[in-house]
Amino acid sequence: MADFRAIGDYETVLATIDTATVVEAGDCVGLTSGIVVKAVAGHTAIAFAPQGSADGETEIEITKGYVALIGTADANFAVTDKGLYQDLKGTTTQLIDLGTSTTDVFQVASDKDAGTDGSTDDVKVFINKPITF
Repeated sequence: MADFRAIGDYETVLATIDTATVVEAGDCVGLTSGIVVKAVAGHTAIAFAPQGSADGETEIEITKGYVALIGTADANFAVTDKGLYQDLKGTTTQLIDLGTSTTDVFQVASDKDAGTDGSTDDVKVFINKPITF
């Protein structure tokens, strides 16, 4: 199952990926030395990879700009999380880090569908710091 899913409209661009890099559909990605990699907590800009990429591919489709995503949080969502800037957590499974605000790559949505109080599932965020080319 995908770590994230995009909601609403979004644009994509093709970006360069190393042939040995595998990104699962629904992962967030970052840049290392100008090459797309699966995102980790230290990335300061991210994008969403709706289709992912397999071993041997040299290009990957990634989102452009501020995209709305639904994902799983590392802690229970609370109404007080709405509007906060948060980080990405994890490597194999990517989560919304509701306890850390260092890179601020996500902003938790402020609308009524931002999340369910007391649940880690289906938390709505926006990419706050998108990859730019």
